[in-house]
Amino acid sequence: MPDEPLLTIRDLHAYYGQSHVLQGVELTVGQEPLALLGRNGMGKTTLCLAVTGLLPTVRGSIRFAGQELVGKPPHRIAALGIAYVPQGRRIFPSLSVEEHLRLVPRRRRADGGEPWTEERIYALFPRLAERRRQPAGTLSGGEQQMLAIARALLTNPRLLIMDEPSEGLAPVIVEQLVTTLRHLAQDGLAILLVEQRLAVATAVASRIAIMLAGRIVWETSAAELLGDPERQQRYLGVSARRAA
Repeated sequence: MPDEPLLTIRDLHAYYGQSHVLQGVELTVGQEPLALLGRNGMGKTTLCLAVTGLLPTVRGSIRFAGQELVGKPPHRIAALGIAYVPQGRRIFPSLSVEEHLRLVPRRRRADGGEPWTEERIYALFPRLAERRRQPAGTLSGGEQQMLAIARALLTNPRLLIMDEPSEGLAPVIVEQLVTTLRHLAQDGLAILLVEQRLAVATAVASRIAIMLAGRIVWETSAAELLGDPERQQRYLGVSARRAA
């Protein structure tokens, strides 16, 4: 069906041992960016791990481009076109920028658009080009985040999942990150953005989902959320002044 969402999650439950973390999550992601907001410990990262196959103890349904993901190993899920930028970047400190990019398996872009190459990555992130032979562990936090995004883009994904990408970054770098994500969305890349910063989430995505205690408790627009200080405080612990 042409209108079927790219990613459809239905009645998803996930566990760490006996701990029941995701409790019936229902969510869809189409071509427009979706931001997933929630306080710490609400299950946002667990959802990312479940979708990417990195958390095996799950039940329910996760369908991507018409294929069921539950039970598939991470490398099979990645090959279908899902790229994951984890919280904390997870780069290899001793490898250079260039070495990171050369390690990535290349796949064709499913929509027939211009594929991501090292040259195109360096055009998007000129700072990485300047530091291509520098060990990744010596990069700034913002540069490491650029590298983590670059590594994901080189797989030519259909869906990019980003977990807390603004964490620990200076405001000017966060602004650059927002600009980059908007550019990627305009280029046709579907984005699931997991964030705690309300301003970042609403700057990137016009569609917002709120997670509380392992469930999606509210789906709304960025404009509606920004205009509702009471729900900001209830679900996110964000005051009107901080949201602004």
